[in-house]
Amino acid sequence: MNYISAAVYVLLAFSMAIGIKIARPRQFNEDAFSLDAMTCLKGVMALFVVFHHLSQKKLFQETGTISLFEQIGFLFVGIFFFTSGYGLYKSFVTRPNYLNGFLKRRVLPILISYYVMIAVYAVYHIISGSTFTPVEWIFKLSGLILINSQGWFVPVIILMYLTFYFVFKSEKLRKYGIPILLAVTIIQGAIFCIMNHFAWYLGDGAGWWMKDGAFDNIPWWGGFCVLPFEGEWWVNSTIGFVLGIAIAKHEKSFLEWLSKKFPLKLAGAALLFVLATVLGLYCLWFVGYWTEFDGSGSLGVKNKVICYLVQCIQVVVTDLFIVILMRKVYVHNRLYSFFGKRSLEMYLMQEIALFSWLFLIEDKGAPILKPHNWNVIVYMVVVLATVTASATIYNLINKTLTKRLKK
Repeated sequence: MNYISAAVYVLLAFSMAIGIKIARPRQFNEDAFSLDAMTCLKGVMALFVVFHHLSQKKLFQETGTISLFEQIGFLFVGIFFFTSGYGLYKSFVTRPNYLNGFLKRRVLPILISYYVMIAVYAVYHIISGSTFTPVEWIFKLSGLILINSQGWFVPVIILMYLTFYFVFKSEKLRKYGIPILLAVTIIQGAIFCIMNHFAWYLGDGAGWWMKDGAFDNIPWWGGFCVLPFEGEWWVNSTIGFVLGIAIAKHEKSFLEWLSKKFPLKLAGAALLFVLATVLGLYCLWFVGYWTEFDGSGSLGVKNKVICYLVQCIQVVVTDLFIVILMRKVYVHNRLYSFFGKRSLEMYLMQEIALFSWLFLIEDKGAPILKPHNWNVIVYMVVVLATVTASATIYNLINKTLTKRLKK
C-alpha cells in the first residue's frame, strides 16, 4: 500500500466516523432504515463509486493507488439499487394510492436527469472534438445509445421502476411481484451473456474479432460496448433492487429474526461477506467476463454466466451484511447526506470529470510518472471537486425543470 492509498483510507474512515450512530449494548438503531440513514448510505456509495473509477485509471493501477476499490464497484451500485427498491416498496405500503401519478412523480424526474445529462455530454463532446456520424448523434441524443458510458444506470432503473409499477398496480400480479422482478433481473443477465461485449454475430468464423482490422468493416454500432446490455456492469448489481423490496416487504419478521442472537448473525454475515468476496475475485481472475479474448475463439458464455451468478450472490450478501451492520452502526453526517441527495448526479457527472483532467496522469494513453506521484493526488482532488461542483449544479437544474414540468 502506498502513502496516497493509506491517506485516502484514513480520511475516508475519519469522515465516516464523524456523527456515526452506534447503538448501545443490547440495543439497536431503530432508525437504521430511515430516509436520513439511507440517504447517508447512498452518499457513502456515491463517493466510493468515484474512487472505484479513479482506481481503474492506468497510473492508479500501475502505482497500486486505492486498489481496494478496483474490483468491487458493482457492490456499491448494488446498494443504490437496494435503497431504491426498499424506498419504493415502503412508499407503496405507507402512502395511500401511491401508484397514482407514479410515472410523473418518480419516472419523470429520472428521465429529465437523463436528457439533461445527454445535453451536457453533447456539449462536452463537441468542445473536446469527438467525431460521430449523423446517425450516431441521432441515437446518442435520443438516449437509445449511451453518450455517457456510465449512464447505463438510468435505463436499467427506469426498467425496474416500470416493472414495479405495472406489477404492483395489478392486484392479480401483486402477490407475484418479487418473483416477477427477479425474473426481469435474470433476463437482463441472460441478455448480456448472449450479447457479450460487442456484436459478435456480424463477422464470419470463430474468433473473427481477434484478427487485425476485424472491426474495420462492421457498422459503428457493432463495436465494443455500444449497444444496451453489452457489458456486465449493466446487469451485475440490479438484484439489489429486488432484495430491497423483499426486505421492505418482510421487514418486521426480518428484524424480529435478526434481534435474536444478533452478534452471531452479524459475525455470520461478515464471514459470508468475506467468502463471497474471495469467490467473486477468484471468478474474475480465473473464470472471467472477457472470455472473447482468451485466444480460444469462443465467446465463453458459460464463463459469463458463472461470473454473473456469483456476483449476484456477492451483491445479495454484501447488501445483507450492510443492512445487518446498520442495526448497530451507521454513517450519519452532513457531508454524506449532501452526497446522498446528489448521488445520481454524482454518478452521471463522473465521466466528464475523469476525462477532462486525464492529461494530468496520461499522455496518449501512457501513464505519466511524477516524483512521489504528486500528479495522482492532484488528479484525485480535481476530479472529486469537479464531480461535486457539477453534481450540485446538475441537481439544481434537474429540480428546476422537474418542478416546472410537473405543473
